[in-house]
Amino acid sequence: MNLALVLATLRQRFTSPIRIFIVLLFGWMPMLPILLAPSAGFAALGDCYFIALALAAGMIGQDLSSGILQLLLARPVTRAQYVFSRWGAVAAGTFLITVLQTLAAALIMALRGAPVQWDQAALFLANNALLALGTAAVMALLSSLAAGLGDLGLLFLVFISAQVLEKLGMLKSWEWLARGAGELSRGLKPELDLAPFFHGGPVAWFAVVSYLSTVTLCLGLAVMVMNRRELSYASSGN
Repeated sequence: MNLALVLATLRQRFTSPIRIFIVLLFGWMPMLPILLAPSAGFAALGDCYFIALALAAGMIGQDLSSGILQLLLARPVTRAQYVFSRWGAVAAGTFLITVLQTLAAALIMALRGAPVQWDQAALFLANNALLALGTAAVMALLSSLAAGLGDLGLLFLVFISAQVLEKLGMLKSWEWLARGAGELSRGLKPELDLAPFFHGGPVAWFAVVSYLSTVTLCLGLAVMVMNRRELSYASSGN
């Protein structure tokens, strides 16, 4: 991972007006339930999925379409470092927003006289950290395949296709198709509930393996796609 690339990605994301608007929309609108019912706890905040999408969209594809990627890779930066740096920056930016969101919610609870359950806050942050890492990995793969903001189009296409195939499998009683399409749909939003690790209880190891395999596979495929991509350095100065 390249620190300069991570910082450049964060600066790029947090200076984009449309991204800031989306982040504010999905990051601070959930504060309304906390304001109205502070005893509801941090679960009322939802998750960081759409915040992660807002920061991840075009994380690689925009560099492909603008020609910036050729300039970046002309420096002593490997393609794997580039992918991991973009992934890490998006996940870190999403988590930073989630931390600010959690602190703001805790402040509202304290001002309204509701008890702040810090163990619940820790679980909320841990779950969202994993969701941020997983979503950024999926978007890294999709963004390596499509220029510009085409990764959002691919995400929507895969989601709709998975939903149609799942319904078809259920209609035809094809369990293998319904289950496979369901796993594909869930794979677009890799998340893992860490409640059993925080509060005890049986751990769903299949969910743990599924999450880790999804993140690893997406990042590995993204690096492979980038390593096989032909870039024209001669055209980068036009």
